[in-house]
Amino acid sequence: MCGIVGAVSTELGQVDQQLVRRMCSLIRRRGPDDDGFFFDRQVGLGMRRLAIIDVNHGKQPVFNEDQTVAVVFNGEIYNYKELRAELLKRGHTLRTQSDTECIVHLYEDFGEDYVVHLRGMFAIAIWDMRQRKLVLARDRFGIKPLYYWQDRESLYFGSELKCLLAVDRYERRMDVRSASDFFTFKYVPGAHTIYQDIVELPPGHVGVWRDGEFTTKRYWHFKFSHDQAKSVDYYREGLLHHLEEAVRLHLVSEVPLGSFLSGGVDSSAVVALMSKICPGNVKTFTVGFGDGQPGTDERPYARTIATMFGTDHSECVYENPQQQVETILPSMIEAFDEPFADSSMIPNYLICQAARQWVTVALSGIGGDELFAGYERYRGAVAAESYGRLPSFVTAGIRSLVRSAPRLDSWGIWIDRMKTFVEGAQLPLPLRYQQYLSAFTATGKNSLFSEDFLNALRATNRPPLDLHLRSADGYHDPLEWLLLTDMETYLPDDELRKADRLSMWHSLEVRVPFLDHKLVEFVATIPSNLKLKGWEKKHILIRSLEQVLPRSILNRRKQGFSIPLDHWLRGPLRDLLRSHLTGSELRELGLFNSSTIEVMLNEHDRGLRNHETQLWTLLTFVLWHRLYMHGRQSNTVPA
Repeated sequence: MCGIVGAVSTELGQVDQQLVRRMCSLIRRRGPDDDGFFFDRQVGLGMRRLAIIDVNHGKQPVFNEDQTVAVVFNGEIYNYKELRAELLKRGHTLRTQSDTECIVHLYEDFGEDYVVHLRGMFAIAIWDMRQRKLVLARDRFGIKPLYYWQDRESLYFGSELKCLLAVDRYERRMDVRSASDFFTFKYVPGAHTIYQDIVELPPGHVGVWRDGEFTTKRYWHFKFSHDQAKSVDYYREGLLHHLEEAVRLHLVSEVPLGSFLSGGVDSSAVVALMSKICPGNVKTFTVGFGDGQPGTDERPYARTIATMFGTDHSECVYENPQQQVETILPSMIEAFDEPFADSSMIPNYLICQAARQWVTVALSGIGGDELFAGYERYRGAVAAESYGRLPSFVTAGIRSLVRSAPRLDSWGIWIDRMKTFVEGAQLPLPLRYQQYLSAFTATGKNSLFSEDFLNALRATNRPPLDLHLRSADGYHDPLEWLLLTDMETYLPDDELRKADRLSMWHSLEVRVPFLDHKLVEFVATIPSNLKLKGWEKKHILIRSLEQVLPRSILNRRKQGFSIPLDHWLRGPLRDLLRSHLTGSELRELGLFNSSTIEVMLNEHDRGLRNHETQLWTLLTFVLWHRLYMHGRQSNTVPA
């Protein structure tokens, strides 16, 4: 696992070597063990290394036999031993046991199509000296990040945004459209970033720079291809086989390795299969908060799995959430380099911090929910298809009843969910789903933003990233559209971004066996009615694991990496929230309607409405702006 950076120029001798070294130093946390550089007449490559495979000889950059192709690489190639054997048969000379060396020789044999042979997570940069071209590639799901910025003469790239912000020639400006999209999704979606003209290479893409021109092409698509003629047993047995194979591949390591364990189905399945493959040698980690809030502590479930499989289990308990959050907030903002407001960033940060004390690699259950319909919102979005066919007088009565329901503490979350459900049920599926996901709706943003910001937004040429603009053609099955949408948006832009930034901030590698592409391609053949069967989420996965996990785990209600944010923002974090979302400093940003924010703060304080999502989204944005745009306010909203 590493971080990579680089620069390439049409002008010979114009790459600033000191700049490349400085870019590399900014991501030292991604690879504290070593660094490596290569400079040619018009290119500079750099990398930081976290040594995991071929610890003693895996130094980068790596070259081919005649030193005409160089590669720097961030990630893991899980089928590298198989690839290595094939390369040796074809006459290549390999000097190391590292997965990186396979990449450079595959490129010699297959050119830009080399990437389809890789099974793993990766961001790769190859410099071809003969053709004077740079080839960038990113894994199929976006597990590993890769950003770039180019002007007329040069292209710069890096594993994190901070690398590109260090380029002297880049003038830092906030992208107002991306800022607006952030307040919809709680993350900056798609290839655009919060910074004007800095772009993220999309998942499953290769990018090629040559003679000042940069082009991208997609090499892998996720698509459904199920066969209704197959039996349930066929899918059940095949799924368990592919999952076990994926976990086995993800265990390759020369350094201490463990797993996150929430006690949910996905992480429990990973731990169970790890224990089967490596009995008595699994380290597991879970996190909890000692403030007594119901529904937020998964330690008992994790403990059940740890005991059942005899893992070496660690519980990371935090008694004072106010102190913890206030302490780690600046670091979390810096880890992302742009605003990010998924509140599960808090427990994720803390568990990565704790796990790194014991291991260098941790497996995670990320991807299981998107593959097998594990989120509550899938049930809601599909149920709304039937709800929308009820007579209008019935739905009007239900809507009136739900809107008037008081928000009692014991039922607050369910009242909030019912209100969201009925307000979106009459909308077309894409608009309905976006409303379920949104921090702020379009109407809410019109009230939130200042007139200056709204005018700047209207002046942009780029439309908002709205899910209703994504074509649903070819997906007559509503659940398939939902799963595909999350696989292409929420999974790479929220879940995987969060896992990468917070783990790498602690020099920890997180692996996600559910996103092994061979496993995913098999899951794509499973009919959707076996994923969400009636009201049972993850039906086929649960059936596959009946001989692996206890019923108490398979049948428990999904909880997720949750925290009592509603309570915290009304209680121990109230002063922190108000210190950043009120006062002259906020007004001076010129971005928001402060009276709208004051109303939300007061309603939340009094328990009249739960604005936890909106207030947390605002807080993280303001903290990012002060850290990264301070002194650049004149560049925030274009004139």
